[in-house]
Amino acid sequence: MTETAIPLIENHQPATFRTRGIAAPFTTPLLAGARIRESSRTGIELVVPNPSGGRGVYIVHWPGVGALCKPTVHDTMLFRRCSALRDIDTASIRAAALDVALEGHAGRDAAAAAETSIAADRSQRLLSHFLLLMGVVEQVDPDGIKATSLLERTPDRDRRASAAVHLVAKEIGRPASYLAGGLAAMGDAFSPIGVAADDQAARIPRLILRLRETSAAMASWLSDGPNDEIAGLGRLVTAAMQSAGDTGAALLQATRLPFADPVGLLKSWCSARTEVIARSGRCDALLDGWERVALLWLAAATDATRRAALFEMIPVIPVLPREAMDWDGIAIPAAAMDPVCRVTSHDNTWRNGSASFGLVERNETLRAMSL
Repeated sequence: MTETAIPLIENHQPATFRTRGIAAPFTTPLLAGARIRESSRTGIELVVPNPSGGRGVYIVHWPGVGALCKPTVHDTMLFRRCSALRDIDTASIRAAALDVALEGHAGRDAAAAAETSIAADRSQRLLSHFLLLMGVVEQVDPDGIKATSLLERTPDRDRRASAAVHLVAKEIGRPASYLAGGLAAMGDAFSPIGVAADDQAARIPRLILRLRETSAAMASWLSDGPNDEIAGLGRLVTAAMQSAGDTGAALLQATRLPFADPVGLLKSWCSARTEVIARSGRCDALLDGWERVALLWLAAATDATRRAALFEMIPVIPVLPREAMDWDGIAIPAAAMDPVCRVTSHDNTWRNGSASFGLVERNETLRAMSL
């Protein structure tokens, strides 16, 4: 491995989410925690944590990956799929990863989980479309019968919905078809967080719950388990995960506030569509990368594997860019802007050669657990 092939740059606080990149579910051990971001030269590039755990990250173009490791077929296919994307964001990277998993490149369990996840996403989008539309209907006609489930859709409600959209369209001065398209687009964008105030089935609320349950399990293990240097490491990880879960929950609540005024949300869409869509993705951006951290712990079944998991978790704990401090309506903890700590090691043989096979299999298990 040479610095010419894989240049090491100083580990700095990323200014924006774009420069930080999007977490990608690579299965090659040395690519664990790598992020994909746009490159002015080659389309996309990888931001790979320093394998030693020390300062710096590697900025790697795909030809340089071979100098770092031998990527799995899954990772090769994932990079190719991402290279063809028009936009690099959490939604597009996730969709590309689902397609690659569905093709079986991460094993049968991941393929089956991807199929289930795609179906669940489709159902969640339909529900979000319906609830946004019904929100408009109820705001225009508050005396009508409320509907909270797709099962409650009837021809009469469809007629009421059409009449409500036409009334709002006349008020705003936009075609009804334009507003219908806006509701559909917002339904897609907001479906990961769930439009209903108490929705716990959408992807983001489920991730927040997973972080909270995992941090609680870690805290319980630490209180009953080790009393050495690993305990201090575990407390740092636990605190960071608890903070991410709490901040995510607060941001989720703030992001759902506009749903109380669906007509106002439609007006915002008409005047500032880009801003509305950007707000819908804040929860994804805030929690991007945290799922793998939690899954590393959940996949560890013994004290020995839990100790090892903590050393794997540290380098991939997400650091928020300064851009997040500009978000209104949510307080970002200052600690989220800095690395939790560093654990350096000059011995990476446990991630190379034949020793890596077990980790690849474990990473494929994580892939199935995350879907």
